Amino acid sequence: MAERAFSYLTDQLRSHARLHPDRTALVVDGRPDLRYGEWDRRSEDLARGLLAAGTARGTRIGIFFGDMDWAGYAVAYLGVLKAGGTVLHLPVRLPADELERRARQCGMTGVIHGRTAPPAAPSVTWTDTVDALSVAGHTPVDLVHAPDDAAEIVYSSGTTGLARGVIVPHQNLATAGGPRSVMAHDEPTPMVASVHLGITASATTVSMVLNATPTTLVLAPPGDADRLCALIEQHAASTVMMTPHLAVAMTRDGALHRHDLTSVTTVATASAFLHPPLARALLTAMPKARVIGAYSASQAKPAVTIGTFDPERPLSVGRPAPGTHVLITDRHGAALPAGQVGRIWLRADGAPPRDRLDAGPEADGVPEGGWCDTGDLGHVDDDGELYLFDRETDAVPTAHGLVSSLRVESVLYDHEAVADVAVVATGTDGVAAAVVPVAGQAAPDPDRLCAALADRAAGTLAPHEIPTRVLLVDELPRNDLGKVVKRLIRDRFRAPSAAHRPDPTGAPA
Repeated sequence: MAERAFSYLTDQLRSHARLHPDRTALVVDGRPDLRYGEWDRRSEDLARGLLAAGTARGTRIGIFFGDMDWAGYAVAYLGVLKAGGTVLHLPVRLPADELERRARQCGMTGVIHGRTAPPAAPSVTWTDTVDALSVAGHTPVDLVHAPDDAAEIVYSSGTTGLARGVIVPHQNLATAGGPRSVMAHDEPTPMVASVHLGITASATTVSMVLNATPTTLVLAPPGDADRLCALIEQHAASTVMMTPHLAVAMTRDGALHRHDLTSVTTVATASAFLHPPLARALLTAMPKARVIGAYSASQAKPAVTIGTFDPERPLSVGRPAPGTHVLITDRHGAALPAGQVGRIWLRADGAPPRDRLDAGPEADGVPEGGWCDTGDLGHVDDDGELYLFDRETDAVPTAHGLVSSLRVESVLYDHEAVADVAVVATGTDGVAAAVVPVAGQAAPDPDRLCAALADRAAGTLAPHEIPTRVLLVDELPRNDLGKVVKRLIRDRFRAPSAAHRPDPTGAPA
């Protein structure tokens, strides 16, 4: 047999399958379970078929699965890696023109799909299912990968424009992981998660299942807060992985209080900032839990900071994980001292960098030494704790300096009439807020709600931080990661008569 493959994920799957072949890896709501032994066998068959069809080292192949077909997605993911290929994760809601853009940019030759085939794209030469491509056999597929071979290509969320592709080498993927309390999960109860397929988060979810102590992951329908809570109660889960948007949904529709969630000891969140009022709501419903947040960026991983929610430090995103370094600079790349807000850079020891597919403009003043620009602003304190100020493109410029939209949102979330909120800049008008009112109550009078929000914020925010325009909406525009697409909200504010202005005195209109 050839030298054992370097690929960390394929090695981990083989190890779990050898030691625990009948242990359930994935419990998918409404679908058959996937066991480690079956996962290993089916991915071997797929790899064997891909090699027979001409897949070579570095061949770029997309995987396109929806309808909660996590088993098919996981088999395709590991099968392509075993065949020496590079995986492109494709969400099923990807329009044809974006699929073609990514195919051309990546040199993607084909797509493995589930029940639904991807839209036609001229650059994609073949599409087929796992079953059609697989070839049964008994000889393991055991290829040798170089540490810097591309394992996968992931795309950013695209909240500020076109999604950007990042190449992830095998060694980088091998050193990536999650919070230690999640990765060392050895509870008899499973973990529960709710994640869309075909995005960075789904790739991370599969990676965590394989990198963690062998355990079972229960997958809930994405975005269904009530079903997520029901599965937590049904399985008496101790660990829950979720996006901050799900915390909003769980709070809005009362799911937190319809189910017994007291078994939960760890809530792990990522992809966006978890506002303090939402963290407090989770802790009220899960009194034995601690809320852990992971902060990173697509291109910066495995560099990450890990923090446990602390009401005394609501904007903290924790401290660097072992091997992670944080740097705060001004716009020229000069390091800033503790307490000063600047651009956040991350760097990880012992891992090759994740390179961008495009050669787009980098930030001005890139410091030397392998640092990755997160695109965020923040500061560190004297103890090395990192505090997030805002996304650089989302911070609101005013005559009195930049305003953190995250801080303003956290204050507005505390108002009893607010179910969801996003704060944006509106040119010369300063701070503006799009508000989803709480359901089940009489429709709020916009002018009175605007004045009430201004009155409440006046006790916490400086005058220039208080929203001067408020827009009532049914829902905030979000992507598959649950991140608010603030550029679409800014477009709404540009429409005539789109928003109401609160009385600066706070008095009802």
